[in-house]
Amino acid sequence: MDLTIVTSSRVLHVLGAIVLFGGAVFIRYLLIPAARNLPENERTLLHDQVARYWRQVVGMASGVLILSGIYNYVIVARPQHQGDSLYHALMGTKILLAAVVFFLASVLPGRARVFEFFRRRNTFWLTFNILLATCIVAIAGFLKVRGIPG
Repeated sequence: MDLTIVTSSRVLHVLGAIVLFGGAVFIRYLLIPAARNLPENERTLLHDQVARYWRQVVGMASGVLILSGIYNYVIVARPQHQGDSLYHALMGTKILLAAVVFFLASVLPGRARVFEFFRRRNTFWLTFNILLATCIVAIAGFLKVRGIPG
């Protein structure tokens, strides 16, 4: 395995997670509360502008996370954890949680009417998404610290 590619993939994966997680925290705990003090028309304009740019960032960060995650798991981690059922169970959980995070991250700034339910309660769903992302980070941290069993 080429150490440069493995390291680059890991760095891209972590950066993608930082952007997606950090952006959600910023929007939920800083932007939304600050925008509440704006007049309705300014708040709507701000929301529309932020959502327009955030959709693009979510798409790019999600793509980077999916591609680097597949590489990191299939090429790097899976061969090292052959027969390690706890590792694979936790990794499967992490992947399922990530799918929900990607879904919520994409529908909250989205425009599809079918997902308006989520946007009407955006602070709840952003908080929920941040909690899911925190669980993903905790699982990833545990798997990294646990290492490869003897």
